[in-house]
This record gives sequence, C-alpha cells and structure tokens, in this order.
Amino acid sequence: MDDRTKRELIGTLGDADPLPSSLLVSAPEQINTLALLQEISHDLTPLTGRDELLRAIAERVRRLVNFDVFSVMLWNEDAQLLQTAFALRYAESIPPRLSLRLNEGLTGSAASQRVPLRVDDVGGDPRYIPSATGVDARSELVVPLLRQDRLVGVIDLESVLPHAFTAEHERMLATLAPFIAISLENSRLYEEARQSQRRLQGDLDTAHEIQMQLLPTGARAIPGIDLAASYVPARDLGGDFYDFLPYGEGQLALALGDVSGKGTAAALYGALAIGILREHVVSHRCPPAEMLATLNDRLQGGRLDARYIAMSFAVYDAPNHRLTIANAGCPYPLLLRNGQVCELKLAGVPLGLFSGTQYDSKTFTLLPGDVLLFASDGIVETENPLGEEFGADRLAAVLASVAPWENARTIADKILAATDRHSGPGGTPHDDRTMVALRVTDEPTSDYSGLPIIY
Repeated sequence: MDDRTKRELIGTLGDADPLPSSLLVSAPEQINTLALLQEISHDLTPLTGRDELLRAIAERVRRLVNFDVFSVMLWNEDAQLLQTAFALRYAESIPPRLSLRLNEGLTGSAASQRVPLRVDDVGGDPRYIPSATGVDARSELVVPLLRQDRLVGVIDLESVLPHAFTAEHERMLATLAPFIAISLENSRLYEEARQSQRRLQGDLDTAHEIQMQLLPTGARAIPGIDLAASYVPARDLGGDFYDFLPYGEGQLALALGDVSGKGTAAALYGALAIGILREHVVSHRCPPAEMLATLNDRLQGGRLDARYIAMSFAVYDAPNHRLTIANAGCPYPLLLRNGQVCELKLAGVPLGLFSGTQYDSKTFTLLPGDVLLFASDGIVETENPLGEEFGADRLAAVLASVAPWENARTIADKILAATDRHSGPGGTPHDDRTMVALRVTDEPTSDYSGLPIIY
C-alpha cells in the first residue's frame, strides 16, 4: 500500500483523536489496522444498536488480535463505576455482570491512568480480579476508550494463554480505541435521542387524544336540524377547534375557532378558549356579539401577544328557525339554499388582539332544506402540488352539488374528500381543516322544551 493510500485511509477517520505518526511506517500490522479503521468508519453507524455495534467491533478486532474473551465496560458517571456492557466468550455472548470502581482491578487501573495495560501473566499481578466468564484467563490486555480525554469505557481482552498479547497488539488496539469510543458515544446519543423522541411522541399521542375528547361529536334533541363536524389537524395537535353548547330550551350555540399558528402552543390556546367559553355559558348565555366581546377581553387580558383566534359564534333558535351569527375574523359562513350558495358576510377582528373590541351580529331565518357551513381557512387554503389553493369557488361548487337527501355528515365528508383529492396522494397539509355543517330538516314538532344533548 503506497503513502497516498495510507493518507486516504487516515482521512476517513472523521473527528477521532489524532493518530500517531508512526502509522505511516510501512508495516503489515499497521496497514491492517488502517484498513480496519476504514471499514469501521464505513460500516458502523449510530443507527446500529449498542449490542450489535459491540459485536461487530469484536468480530473486527478478532481479525487483528486472537482472544478468548472480549468485553467492553462503559463508564457510568452517575454511579462512578465501570459497568460491563457487552461480553463475548469465544463466539458466544454472555451476560454482563461486572462493575468496578476506578483503580479496581486491571480494567479500573487502565481506566484511571488513561493508558493501555498489558499483563502477560495475570497470576502474578495482584490487581487482577477474575471475571465471571467461565474462562481461566492467563493474560489480559485492557485499553481505555477516551473521547477528547473523557473516559467512555475500556476494551478488555483475555486469553487462556500467557503472553498472548504483544506490544504490537497493544498499539493496534490503542489506534482503534478513539474511533470505537466515538462510535459508542454516537450510538449512546442516538439511543437517547430515540428514547426522547418516543417519549415525546407518546406525550403528543396522549395530548391528541385529550384534545379530541374536548371536541364534541354531535348534538341531539334539537328538533329541525341535522348537525355534523369534522376536524383534521395538520400535525399531531392542531389549533382549530369547534364546540356545541346548550343555550336554553330549543336553542343551541355553535362555535368554530382557528388559533394563529399550529402545534402544541396553538392547541393549548384553543383549549383555553374552549374552557373560557364553557365557563361563561354556565352563568351567562349572552348573545353572540356579546360572547365574542367577552371572550376577546378574557383572552387579551392573558397578554399572549403572539396569539389570536379567528372565531365564529352562532346561536340557533329552533322554535323560530333563526340563526344569529357573530364573527371574529373567520371565513364567512356559507348558506346553500335551493341549489345556490351565498356567503353570509359578517366581518370582525380576531380575538385576543385589542381589548374592548365590539362585534356585530346578524340574524337569518333558515328554511327546511337549507345547509349552513362554517369552515376554517384550512379548507380553502388546501394546496395541490402546484401550490394552487382549493379556494372558495371550489368549496362553493362542492356545496352546491349536495343532494337534498344528503345529511350533514355526508356533506362534511364530501368536502373533506374534495380537499384530499385536490392536495393529491401523499399531499402534506399546511393547516388544520375544520368545519361544522348544519342542515335544516322539515321535521314537524311543537315541543321545543328540552335542552340540547351534546355528545
């Protein structure tokens, strides 16, 4: 192997501690060590599990040094102990059992002094502590694993033969040690990151379940209307929300909100808004415009400057078939009547921006067969691969295609399916998609005395 090849091999060793210049000496053992280093740098990655990584290292070391027992002890900083992490007897893995303090045994001495330790006959060394490997060791070679002079652990080789390990074996293993230390550290960091990711994902899954439990499925015992809602967050947690609230005999309140931003912070802010809303309804069922003004002042008082909520709030009066709506920055609700779709235009400032904001409201008389749709902007802003939004025109076209016999659930599902088709297979949603669909039925009744049942 020429000098250029040697330099190329050394160049593959990444950020391991510097190698001794003696490696450039043309000797077969050193060339084998360089080749093994290159192989380790290519084959061993942090994605490899620790036991798999250590077994692979043992198999590669065996090509340079003949041993009967190979073990790796890692330094536990908290316990201040060297603890066996992996042990191989001949070709068989054995359970790790040994823990040693620094300066205890040959391994503890090598770790403490930060230098390799080679003993030709362990029987004559008072530091030797027999390991529970079932092998009557006669000679031992211990090499500390250091990462920028920080102790990672030690490699411990044992043989049933005396004088089994040479000075050249010691040099070769000392050359391998820094890179093995890096591989072990990377593997440890990767495993810690993976465990942290699993914990985070578990927390997100639980939070998602809690968030879904906050949102009602529907409402019944409201004569004359059919109601459905859909909620599809762009991430595990979303900033959209909706709610159904009993508002007295024969009256139902509907709320749909869209918190600025996405993810956990938006979800928590949305949960806060739902809590304030439900708390206020218990004591004071005020008109929609007053409800938005009250909610705005409560949110603005929290001084979360980076957050605001676009929200629609409406109350349906079943006996009189009237719907009163107030809006705080949400897209205009859509009304489908006799095959025609129109916007119920009502503007307003999003909640949480300015204290003292007042809101307007409008009251509409609904007819049997009417369909009313409240939707967050994530519906119309769904993009296809070309960056084109689904848009208000497509939404109106889907709503206009609704047949007279289709119920509210079918209508909501139809709109979601249309946005899915628009975004295409594998499309990544950029925003939460939320809607509430209400269809007025011609159900005859004269009893509006019951309170709506939310479920």
